[in-house]
Amino acid sequence: MAKYFNRIITGLLTVAVMSLTFQSCLKDQEDVFDDSAAARLTKTLQEAQKVLVGAEYGWRMYYYPDPDKSYGGYVYTLKFTNDKVTVYSEIFDGAAESLYKMTRDDGPVLSFDTFNQNMHYFATPSGSMRNLYGESGRYQAYKGDFEFVIYKATAQEVILKGKRTRNVIKMYPLSADEDAEQVTLDVYENASSVYCSQFVGSIGGKNVLTYLDLDNRWVAFYEVNGEEVGDLIDEAPFAYTETGLLLYNPVEVGSENIETIGWIADQGSISIGGNVIKGQLPAGWHPYEDFIGTYTLNYQWELDPEKDGTKNLEGITVEADVEGKSYIVKGLSDAFDVPATYSLASGQMSILAQVVGNNGTYDVFMCAWDSNAGYITWNTAIGMSAVFDSDESKEVMNWHDNGVWGSYNVESFRLYYFSGSTRVSGSSDPWLFKNNSTYIWGWKKMTRQN
Repeated sequence: MAKYFNRIITGLLTVAVMSLTFQSCLKDQEDVFDDSAAARLTKTLQEAQKVLVGAEYGWRMYYYPDPDKSYGGYVYTLKFTNDKVTVYSEIFDGAAESLYKMTRDDGPVLSFDTFNQNMHYFATPSGSMRNLYGESGRYQAYKGDFEFVIYKATAQEVILKGKRTRNVIKMYPLSADEDAEQVTLDVYENASSVYCSQFVGSIGGKNVLTYLDLDNRWVAFYEVNGEEVGDLIDEAPFAYTETGLLLYNPVEVGSENIETIGWIADQGSISIGGNVIKGQLPAGWHPYEDFIGTYTLNYQWELDPEKDGTKNLEGITVEADVEGKSYIVKGLSDAFDVPATYSLASGQMSILAQVVGNNGTYDVFMCAWDSNAGYITWNTAIGMSAVFDSDESKEVMNWHDNGVWGSYNVESFRLYYFSGSTRVSGSSDPWLFKNNSTYIWGWKKMTRQN
């Protein structure tokens, strides 16, 4: 399933009509309106702010970064005063408070114009904003928004549109029994509990495969004919709720119009339109904790395939980092440890190309390497993944290319010095692997030490 989608989202006709209507109001038509366009816009902003501040318990926001909604949606809760906003999210622990303003720019705009760790995470380039998912910011962040055009503001619903992404962002008032922080904690717990990605069952009179891209928060529906998976019916990004998933836009599958999907954690099942569908784990799937332990890395030393160049590097430990999300791999080098990720969808552990240190002048980059083709890459989405040699065994991890680098096959890593995005040279002592080399060639498997 593709990770990035460029789709025309249904259900925006009303918003488009509102937009056209609003824009016509900005024209100075003295024969129709008593007030100037500027005065009307000021009044609109004042009324919108009154709505935002008037929600006694705050607002729930469904936020979608990236113009293609490549990362799906996330839940925020926000509480407004006349000049400040307190924000909780499922991304970080705790509240973040900052200023905000109502401004005139391409219409009425809500702007979070001072830094707010929660609100700005998807929009601020950073390498240090580590969150609950074990991730940090990126050079271009996640192409998110912190300024929103206001399309509708009532006590029941606020509809915004990201200035950068053009994504529709919806907000709903919290009730007296919904605590702003607890809502985001409950959403995070539910998101962390969903471990199945494939569900085959009847929806709207059709036999359907429902596929959840748990890493990128998209759902896709495919026709199923006997044992064969057929054509894509439809797909949509989603955000987690406390009890399931909320789709960005409704999806029609057979006679069923799907806006929400329930998650039944103790059964590993989803519910759609009253139908409960049991999940299926992919072959080779293992839970997060199975990868933790101490291993011996088996790798190739001699480049000549006719020579016996197999060697072992003992004492490689995989330690828990962010529960269910990431690990720290120790023992590959005396100079650095290596963060690794865990995919709940595939049940596999991965090591990707990444910066592992700085020698005072240059970044030390562990690049993914196809030694047969003679190419390296520092694309941080490319690397290797590990799967145990059987569904039952947890003794041997076999490593393989993670399938992101097109026709190239990652089978190891090499260390280089980088200045920004420019490769300078191979690294030097102490920025070496434990075999006293800049590379570990032929990274094959890791066997658990007893």
